[in-house]
Amino acid sequence: MANVATHRQIAAVLEELSQEVEALGAALCVDMDIAIRHVDTLQAIDLIAQKQRSLASLLTADCPEAGIEQIAIDTLRERLRLLR
Repeated sequence: MANVATHRQIAAVLEELSQEVEALGAALCVDMDIAIRHVDTLQAIDLIAQKQRSLASLLTADCPEAGIEQIAIDTLRERLRLLR
C-alpha cells in the first residue's frame, strides 16, 4: 500500500511540474517576437509537459500495461513498451 501512496505522490508532483512548465511556455508566448523566433523550443516545452502528465497518469493507472497503450505520445509509448 505504501508503494501506491508513493506513486500517487510522485504523480501529483509530475502533474504540478507539467502545469508549471506549461505556464512558463504560455508566458513566453505572450511576446510574439519570442514565440516566432523560438517556436521549436516552445513546442519542446509543451512536449515536456505532456510527457510529465502521461507519466503521472501511468503511475496511478490500475493496469500500467493498459496505461502505456493510452499514452498519446508515440515515442514515449514505444519507449515504455520496451520495459515490459
